[in-house]
Amino acid sequence: MTEFNEALCCCAKHEEETNQLVNHLLGDIQLLASEVVLLRYAVSWSLPKHEGETVRGEILSDLYGSYYTYPAYQRFISVYYDGEDPMEDKAFIEHLIKLSKGEVSAALRQLTF
Repeated sequence: MTEFNEALCCCAKHEEETNQLVNHLLGDIQLLASEVVLLRYAVSWSLPKHEGETVRGEILSDLYGSYYTYPAYQRFISVYYDGEDPMEDKAFIEHLIKLSKGEVSAALRQLTF
């Protein structure tokens, strides 16, 4: 019985460490998505008018993949985010929309150069 309990404890610790890593990686993905939007916006103004308008119209497309179909991700968000996908969080989406319009948004950390 003692071995089983130790293994269970080890598995729980491993899962917690994995969840912490996934949480950190999600923050990085959100940061990078924000930077992509900022760069797309900036570049769009240096393009010919029609191309710039097209880029601005699609500025929020294909920023990151969907992770919800992965069982491990579903377990993660059930533990850390009460079942709500942080990539679909209202504050995060509003942050991206502001950036896509050239507005300042301090909702998330940003890279500094």
